Amino acid sequence: MTTKPSRRTATAFSLVLPLLALGACAGMESRSSTPAPSPPALAAPAPATIAPYLDTLANMAPGDPTRQQTELAAALASARQSPTAANKLRYALALGAAGHKDSNPVEAKRLLADLLAGPNDLGTQELELANAYLREFDARVALYAELARQREESQQKLKLNDSSATKRADALAAENARLKKQLAEANRKLEAVAEMERSLQEQAQEEAPEPEPEAPPPRP
Repeated sequence: MTTKPSRRTATAFSLVLPLLALGACAGMESRSSTPAPSPPALAAPAPATIAPYLDTLANMAPGDPTRQQTELAAALASARQSPTAANKLRYALALGAAGHKDSNPVEAKRLLADLLAGPNDLGTQELELANAYLREFDARVALYAELARQREESQQKLKLNDSSATKRADALAAENARLKKQLAEANRKLEAVAEMERSLQEQAQEEAPEPEPEAPPPRP
């Protein structure tokens, strides 16, 4: 009585085992086919902004010498205390800005050229700003050189004109002196001739014979 159920149970169990195995394999395959979650993406660094440089340029605008000197001094102090590429760029922009008494585009151009020629960590916008102002400073330096050349030429021409005018004035003075001397000599000669004529007239009068007295008319 007990042998048959046991056999049926064993047979059922033997049939179930392969199904369980197949189910387990299918579950493993489904789990293996599911893509693994990707790791969280690293946050990209925020791009550098040129707002601080624009603020520096705004503070260096003409109109308030105290504000300009304060901004330039602050930029210089930052560049000396922490000589990063950003601080060097900021100081170069402040130094070369037009419209303040300490503006030096020559030195600002040199600073920017050195900064761009060496390694730096400037962003794309910062590099574009630096290159733009490098061209601007170069143009101003060339303009100042041309103005200095023209001023030098003008001064040389003025000196030549002054020298020519002085020479002409000296020549006129010498000519006037010569004419005055000739006139004085002519007057002296005229006076000598006049004196000679007076002497001759006086001598002629002295040497002339005295006229004889006229005879009285005969009496009737």
